[in-house]
Amino acid sequence: MCDEIEYNVFYQILQNKYRKKYEMALSNCWTICIPCSPALRGIKIDKEFVDIHILKPFSATSTDLFVSGSENSYGFNVGNETISLNKAPFSINEKYSVNIKCVESGYNKDYQQYKIFVIDRPLSPRFCSLPAESDCLLQLNQKITSLQDASNFLSKFSLELLDTNLKSLVAEASFWNEDLDNIKDKIHEVLSIHWVQFLQSQTLELQREARFQKLLTTALENHITHSLHDTLFPVICHRHRLQDEAVLSQLRELASRGVTADQLGAPEDFAVPLPAAVVELASLDSFTAPIDKLFCLRTTLDLILAEVKGAIIDAQSVLLTDAELPSLSTDNLVPLLMSVIIQAKPLHMFSNLYYVEHFQWTLSPKDAMSFSVVTFQAAVQELLRIKGSDLKPRSEKVHRELGLEELIKVTGEVDEHFDRNGERCQTGPVSPLDRELERITSLIEASTQDLSAVDHQED
Repeated sequence: MCDEIEYNVFYQILQNKYRKKYEMALSNCWTICIPCSPALRGIKIDKEFVDIHILKPFSATSTDLFVSGSENSYGFNVGNETISLNKAPFSINEKYSVNIKCVESGYNKDYQQYKIFVIDRPLSPRFCSLPAESDCLLQLNQKITSLQDASNFLSKFSLELLDTNLKSLVAEASFWNEDLDNIKDKIHEVLSIHWVQFLQSQTLELQREARFQKLLTTALENHITHSLHDTLFPVICHRHRLQDEAVLSQLRELASRGVTADQLGAPEDFAVPLPAAVVELASLDSFTAPIDKLFCLRTTLDLILAEVKGAIIDAQSVLLTDAELPSLSTDNLVPLLMSVIIQAKPLHMFSNLYYVEHFQWTLSPKDAMSFSVVTFQAAVQELLRIKGSDLKPRSEKVHRELGLEELIKVTGEVDEHFDRNGERCQTGPVSPLDRELERITSLIEASTQDLSAVDHQED
């Protein structure tokens, strides 16, 4: 059987969704006409489409006249190279014919021969494929960075057969009891089969485009894993439950001790609050597609860098000397990330990293995004090695939550930085942490002044 038939979307749907019609056609030796993949772009393959493309002889002795469709409403003349439409349930203003690209023969259960024609377009002019200008050729410079992007890209394809196969896979209970590697290989096999089908539905120019192939792979793998997530991810979590429990237990232990970034190895001056990064990482379990989880990890790192760099710039803007602050390096990033993980306390940290690494096949070690996974893996491994009792004491300058006594103490320390006129009198370098404490103090003072103003108005 030629590749065009084997990977043709219409033929696959006919064999699966319309199995009874397919078997009836074979048993009666009717001729099946399969429009080539490019001619199926944008066409909905439904019962009417299927009925029209199964040709029955007009009579027992007829060799070139055929009928099809509901109540045999279509009539055709079949030649050696073309099929011409001579009757339809609508007026035919112009001659309509299709070219026969190739002919395949087969034998049914009774050893009777039937034929399959591969044709260059549908048998009815009512079914028009999208023009080549409507395909993805003009969108090769786009990027797929989310499940939504993947869905938008795949909206140009018929996903009916793929989604049917995925539903069957979900219902196959024994499959989900297999080894994770086998599950991964099977899912990748499904991806590969439909990747070929979708690719062959495009023009040759587009099929040869490496950018299109990468976009198609990324979109498909995330659509597939998203569709399987509610079954697949619980299996991953169950297989890695001990690792997840070990990580979560350690995070809770360190959180109960109030561990801060400076205790984990970050420079004291960089131990500023990172609330945006904590909130982002806390949402990790809410995503279903690997690409969304991957970008959650990436965004968490970006927010850490942005908040610390912002604090550095803020501190440098008020330096009264030429003293320089420590630069932010990868070595500093890991302990800051460890601090964020402790505060976010993801329930399935290990499983999420496994899911992203093993079910995002387009993720390459050379890809900048893979740095995010590696950094998180390093942070998690380092967290598991830590003994809370062995950590050095937290710096007095670093505060996770300010109690009343700590608030009074910090306010006094901040006041020492300024003279009576509110001008900075500190001669040493101003660290990001110093600036963060000043910001907190100024907010408290502003809030106090607002309350005082309200009290005066009430009086």
